[in-house]
Amino acid sequence: MAAGDIIIKVRDLKKYFELKKGFLSFGKETPFVRAVDGVNLDLRSGEILGLVGESGCGKTTVGRLLTRLEDPTDGYVFFLGRDIALLEGQDVKVFRRNIQMVFQDPYESLNPRTTALQTIMEPLQNHNVGETAEERLEMVVQALEDAGLAPAKEYLNRFPHELSGGQRQRVSIARALVVKPRVIVADEPVSMLDVSIRAGVLNLMLDLRDKYGIPYLFITHDIAVARYISDRLAVMYLGKTVELGETDTVIFEPKHPYTQALLSAVPVPDPDAKHGRIQIKGEVPSAANVPLGCRFRPRCPKSFKDCGWQAADFIDWLEEENRLAGDAVLAGAVDGLEPGGFILQIRIKDAADAQAVIDSIRNLLEKSRGQNPIVEAVEAIDSTLTDRFIEMRCKSTKMSADELARELFALIESTVTYRETDHPMHDIISDMKQEGGRLTVSVGGGDQNVKVVEAFLEDYVRYHKRKNRPEFRGVKSISPDPSRRSVVVTCGDAKGPAAAVAKDVAKHVERCVADEKELSTHLFPVKTKGRKVRISIMGPEDNWTRLESVLRRQFSTEGGGSGANMVSKITVKRTKTTQKVVAVRFIKTEDPPLYDVGGGHMVACYLFRGGAPQTSTVVPLGR
Repeated sequence: MAAGDIIIKVRDLKKYFELKKGFLSFGKETPFVRAVDGVNLDLRSGEILGLVGESGCGKTTVGRLLTRLEDPTDGYVFFLGRDIALLEGQDVKVFRRNIQMVFQDPYESLNPRTTALQTIMEPLQNHNVGETAEERLEMVVQALEDAGLAPAKEYLNRFPHELSGGQRQRVSIARALVVKPRVIVADEPVSMLDVSIRAGVLNLMLDLRDKYGIPYLFITHDIAVARYISDRLAVMYLGKTVELGETDTVIFEPKHPYTQALLSAVPVPDPDAKHGRIQIKGEVPSAANVPLGCRFRPRCPKSFKDCGWQAADFIDWLEEENRLAGDAVLAGAVDGLEPGGFILQIRIKDAADAQAVIDSIRNLLEKSRGQNPIVEAVEAIDSTLTDRFIEMRCKSTKMSADELARELFALIESTVTYRETDHPMHDIISDMKQEGGRLTVSVGGGDQNVKVVEAFLEDYVRYHKRKNRPEFRGVKSISPDPSRRSVVVTCGDAKGPAAAVAKDVAKHVERCVADEKELSTHLFPVKTKGRKVRISIMGPEDNWTRLESVLRRQFSTEGGGSGANMVSKITVKRTKTTQKVVAVRFIKTEDPPLYDVGGGHMVACYLFRGGAPQTSTVVPLGR
């Protein structure tokens, strides 16, 4: 493999850990810790990629996902052209031989009851490497000497307690090297070592990279260590990559405010150097309650209106301005505040005037315009009817072979972006087409690529069938075309479960309402529970009537809309409680993607949308 070829490609990688719910949480949504939440990076042949960030940002979890010690919740990791989450059986064993891990603490990662010989011999036995015991012994000796423990025979029969900290870590490195892997993931390999021997271990790893061409993912919290050993640097914050580029570029020309703050905290060994530290406010948010929009926004000194302000921020701002108590209208009218993502619901006392509260908030925003970006992020303010909501009951759908093939085609097109030049399948899959119940995937190259595509499609369909697409049980066969230039997926009739249909309907609702400009800014977040979709909207009675009309036109049999076969019933539900509520809606913003600011320097920050620094634009506050 040529230097610079991509060995591991990670795209939108996510890992959520479920939190246990207490008895009082029965019936509520299950909370998750978003340990990794959309990581994108590539590991190239012969390079060392440094992964840095604060403790708890998800660095180690990324390493465990790359070695398949954890299974991803979403996203993919392509290793030499195959998605590792889809591998099963013998394929997993072959993969694990090719990617090894060096753990942070050699005191914990080495078995105290086994000698160095037994420790390093074990992976050879597990993977059936070597024909005889003598050949395996030679491999162990070579690995120890490569790891800097020479003569190796002096260390073969030593137990971990008979080795120093540096020697233990070298044994760990030898254990990773002995099976000749294609990639090594090193998780803070020098953080447990004395400063005096760190340089020796780092130099050893550089020498091994040069000797064998093995690329490393080097995980560390120490930017100085990362600069010394890494060719490229990726910076993580709260489960996401926020900056990625050549090491010197990231160190000397940091773009993301978080990277700038990290680097400003690094001590400079020059008493005359001017080194002002960038102050960032607050603590790192909980990974179980990640901020909407840009996750660094609550602490960022450069945030503006597009960064993802939400209801909880508006409450904090009102309290800071002392408006909840200082403003006569708000103080006398507000009965409670209910933040919910990009929607803040303000409960109004029975005797109070909701319109007076709306006018008071608008006046406050006008007076504060230009002083705080949260003011510009308010999209709409209006009252809402709390005694009703629209419920759509979805039904399981019978899918013909044609519909199933079309569904599979759409899913592959949306997740396997082979037309993009950096996708692992870009030079392998050349085109796809669907005719009736057959999906034909055209393959570029020779027979080897046909085998790659066939294996990939089998893995892909099996994975989605098992996880969240039971209708893919209708896939009858996946086989190469006789010409050996394509792979054909043959589908039969299937059944789509109602819960999966509900999620599709929720997305469809938001797309439908987006075309109705007056309604789109008043729509609450659409929620799903099982087969039901629940929709609420702010504004007067007319908005509810128009929303119901739009939904019936799109989803009811009478309306003849495109989603008529997905929904069995649309009803306006009434609740027992009626209370006047004012809703404040904020601009709905996604987490910023990685923008290329030049030369492969990637930054996840809306300040660099389009690759150039952006400025905040002031927009009028509308209803």
